[in-house]
Order: sequence, then structure tokens, then C-alpha cells
Amino acid sequence: MWFVHKFIILFVTFLLMHVASPAIQVLAHSTMEETSPSEGERLTESPSTLDFWFQDPVVLHAESIQLKSQSGTRIELEDTRVDPDDKTHIISNLNDELPPGNYAAKISVIALDGDVLEENLNFQVIEKEKTQQQTDFEIIQNYPEDGEITDGSPRQMDLWFNQPADITAIGVFDDRQQSISIKEPVRDPEDPNHVIIEFNEELPKGSYQVTWYARPEASEDLSLPDTIDVFYFAVDEFTAIQQPNEGEPVGSAWFANMGLKQTGYWLFFIGIMTLFGLAFFHKVIHKEPASLKRNSLSFFLLFFVFTGVVLVFLAQKSELESLSFTQFLSLKFVWIPLVQIGLLVLGVFLTKARLLFFAVALLLIPFITGHAAYPRYGGYFSIFMNALHLLAASIWIGGLLAMLTFPKKEEMKKFLRSTLPAFSNWAFISLAVIIVTGLYMTMKYVPSYTFESFWKSEWGKAIVLKMVLTLAVLLIGLFQRRLIKQVTEKALCKVVNRVRVEIIYAALLLLFASVLVVSTPGSAEQGVYPSTVEKEDIELDVNFSPLKLGLNVLTMEFEGEKVEDVQVTLSMPPNYQVNYKAFKVEEGVFKLTGNLLHGAGTMDMTVKAETSQGEEVEFAFRVVIPGEMRFNE
Repeated sequence: MWFVHKFIILFVTFLLMHVASPAIQVLAHSTMEETSPSEGERLTESPSTLDFWFQDPVVLHAESIQLKSQSGTRIELEDTRVDPDDKTHIISNLNDELPPGNYAAKISVIALDGDVLEENLNFQVIEKEKTQQQTDFEIIQNYPEDGEITDGSPRQMDLWFNQPADITAIGVFDDRQQSISIKEPVRDPEDPNHVIIEFNEELPKGSYQVTWYARPEASEDLSLPDTIDVFYFAVDEFTAIQQPNEGEPVGSAWFANMGLKQTGYWLFFIGIMTLFGLAFFHKVIHKEPASLKRNSLSFFLLFFVFTGVVLVFLAQKSELESLSFTQFLSLKFVWIPLVQIGLLVLGVFLTKARLLFFAVALLLIPFITGHAAYPRYGGYFSIFMNALHLLAASIWIGGLLAMLTFPKKEEMKKFLRSTLPAFSNWAFISLAVIIVTGLYMTMKYVPSYTFESFWKSEWGKAIVLKMVLTLAVLLIGLFQRRLIKQVTEKALCKVVNRVRVEIIYAALLLLFASVLVVSTPGSAEQGVYPSTVEKEDIELDVNFSPLKLGLNVLTMEFEGEKVEDVQVTLSMPPNYQVNYKAFKVEEGVFKLTGNLLHGAGTMDMTVKAETSQGEEVEFAFRVVIPGEMRFNE
């Protein structure tokens, strides 16, 4: 037992250092894809319901939807429920009509992995007569046109609106994001809807970005935001807009998601998996029921489970402060862990059914933690693979600890000779299952990535480190199998020492597993997935360079029928959408440049191509941008 005591001291020291390290706040990702009303919408009559659509099914609680008026008064909702025909659709019914005014809805739901997701929705109810007096403000035309390559430097820019406009701000930037000197906007005396902006200098060759803010001249409603638009043109030739050199970015923490909840999961995994593994070892491998007595190690591991659950509960309750204690207990992410603790306690005291109780407690884990429960990650089959992963890891970890803790020192040699060959076979089967199921879940969760996107994400780092440790354990196991045939004292000492090293590796593997639970697999994913790649005898190949946040170049190459004009729409739920007209740089090749990929997450891209025959062909793509701050998943 001396090694166990040393390991406990080392583990507790590391745990205290881990908990005492400064916490880094990270924002939860949102899965909300659509709302009704939409963000910022101005309604002419009160809505009867508030509707929210999410990417995946979510779990509601008593305070999931809260609606307040502009004065802060809470408005009671009749009920909030999940649409029985669409588990991703949440409906809140209003008791009464809303009078004119500004309203804010606070959304708080729980994802299938237990993370609390919070969003806000703002909308306005206005008098119908007021809107009838107003005309929607919009731009009709601009020169140079979006996506136009001019012959030589233009002398001025022209903006035509559908009504007289005030330009509140305008800027022109070259391909190195340097500001171009322009004169103050002036209104055309012959056309009040026409605004002219002259350049103070001749523009060199290359691409330019124009950003303007404007509002109707006649508008008296100061609550209306300015209309904002961006367009691009080029002088003589297309060039990519480049990021100015601003030095190396400040490095961030390797695992920013480490904190109270992650520590709780770590302790929980260590306790519950080791308890099952020890029971399996003595019931199936060692086959000596007499060794299944209650002992201090079982209670110590049970304490690990209890402490881990308490830490997770504290983290979850801090995110759900408005819930009463009874409401909090009604959540499945709360009562299932309590059931697991009950099963473990029964297993400790009821020796004959111990393995069954421990197995049921272990197999409940995928239903409340991790990402397997998400339909997009495989649903029930991924839950099954995750369960196999947990069972295999538990058998390996429990067996390692059993070999060092249960035999007395003078009986170690006899114990290892009789038990080690059988455990070695089980350990290799377990490692094979761990590797196969781990690879399946990695490929299912992150189907496309680059080494850079994978390594920069917390989820990817944790996976890589788990792989390295698993490989190290596999190599140790190969050496162990060679020593099993030797019965010398020296060989058995080597076996024991290597088992001790494996136990430390196992604790680290579970540490990285707890990081995976609180991290987002999508942060490592990177790729462009076409919904349609060929239509009407036209093939389209698209490429983002680089496919990450910041400035990008989108290249679209068409083959087949001649294409004259290309429009690109980039959208990200719930409300972001922007349209671009692409530059035609050569026959069949069109390009866009600028800050096209503005946030990490999943973006929808629609490419509309107009052929030389005047026909429109549409292509749809899903673009996944890597990064920790997931805006819509």
C-alpha cells in the first residue's frame, strides 16, 4: 500500500494546484439557430408566442424563458414547452397582448451534455400607424459596383438611395487596410437621393473596401440604428486584402475550460471507473469472491465520486441561480448522478450484486455527460460506443490498481504469477477497444480538420495527449508481456514499477477525458462541405485561403457552361447574413476578399451563378470555421 499512499499525496497536491490556479472565464457556445420574432425585429402587433429553434434538442427548466419590458417589469408567460413534433423547437405562449415598447427575452436552456446555454432576444412592438408613414430605407445602386474591376482610378464614388440620406460615416481602405483620403460626402443638387464622395488622391492598382453608415434624412425616430453596408471594388486588377503585421498574438491558456466543473468530472471519472474496474478484476479475472470485502479504498473512491458530483453541482447551480432547490433537483443532470451515487453505495455494501450495481452506474455516464447524446454526433450508436470505451478503460484502470493494492507484500510474487497473465490478456483487449472506439468518436465528432485547427483547439489537444499516453501504455504493456514469462524477483519488480507508471498515466488520461467533456469538438473542425457540387452541366470548386477567422480569399472555379456573374451569400444563424458580388478575375474564375469568415462556427454559403444564357444556377455549401468561440453550435 505504500505506493498508493505516495500516489494519493501526489494526486492531492496536483489537485490543489489545479483548483487553486486562476480560473479563466469562457463563454458557452450557442445552439440557437432561429427565433420568432427575430433579433431587433419591429412588430406592428403583439406576438402570441415566442419561438426558438436550436441545432440540437435541449432540456428546459422552470426559468428557461424570461420576458421583460423596457422598464424591467417581468411579463408572465402562459407556458414554455418543447414542440412534440420537433424536439429542437421551443414555444412560449403569451398570456396577454404586449403594448407598444421594447422587450427583452432571456433564454436559458441545457444542452444534452449538461452545459447551460444562454441567449438574449430583443424586439420591439410599435404602433401600426407609425410604420405606415415610413418607407424602408435602402441603397439602390453604387459606383464603382460591388465586385467591379475598373479601368484606372475612379475620380469619385456614387451612392444612390431610395430617399434622401445622411451619410453618418464612410471609409475607404486599400488591400493593406490603409485608409484612403476622401472628401466630405455631398448631395447631388439635381438628385437628392444621390450622394457623391470624391477621392483626394489617385488610387493605385489593387482591391478596395468601402464601408458606409447612413440613415434617412427625414427620420425622426432616433431609436432606429444606422444602415450599414460594405462593398468591394478593384482598380485594374484584383488583389487579396492582407492583414497588417501586428506582432505575434498573445498566447492563451492550453486548457481554458479547466475549472470547477472539469475538476468535478475528473474526480467523478476516477472514482466510478476504478470502482467498477476493481469489482470486475476480482469477480472475472482474479475470481476470488473472498477479496470483495468492503475496504478503505472503496470508501475512498466513493468519496472521490461524491466530491466530484458536488463540484459539478456547484458549477451548474451557479449557472442556474434562478432555479429553486426543488426545480434544480428535477433536472436529469442532477437526479441521475444522485442515482449513480446510490447504486455505488449499494454496491459497496451488497457484495454479491456489486459488479451489477457498479456497471449500471457506469453506463449512465454517456446520458448526462459528453457529446455522444447529440443526434449530429451519432445519437444512440455513439452512446453505445462511448459505453464500450468507458467499460474497457475501467477494466484496465481497475486491474492496475488491484494488482498493487490488494495482495500483501509477501504475497505479491504469488499473486502476480497467478493473475498477471490473465489480466494482461484483458488489458490488451481493453486497449484495443479503447483505441477503436476512440478513433470512431474522434472521426464522428470531427469529420474534417487540419493539423493546425486540431492542435489549436482544447478538444484537439486533449485528444492528442490522450493518444500519446495510450501509445505509451501500449508500449509498456508489450514489455510487460515479455516479463510475464520470467519468474525472477527482478522481473516481477520491473512489472510492479511499470504498473505504478501506468496508474499515473491512467490518472492523466482521465484528466484529459474530463477536459473533453467540457470542450467543444467543433472547435477543432475545419472544412467546406458541399450540399450540391454540380448542376445544369456546371461544376464548381470552392476554396477559402485561409479557412479561419480574419481576412480570407474565396476562390470559385467553374467548369462547363460559361458563367458571367456570381453572387455569394454568407449566413450564420440566427440573424447574420451578408451578400457579395464576386470579382471575375479570368474566364471561369471568380474571387472574393475581405473579412468573409467573421466568427468561429458553422456558416452557410450560397453561390448563385448566372450563365451566358441568362440562367441562374445555385450551389449550397456548409463552411465550418475552427475556433473555441462557437457562435451557433
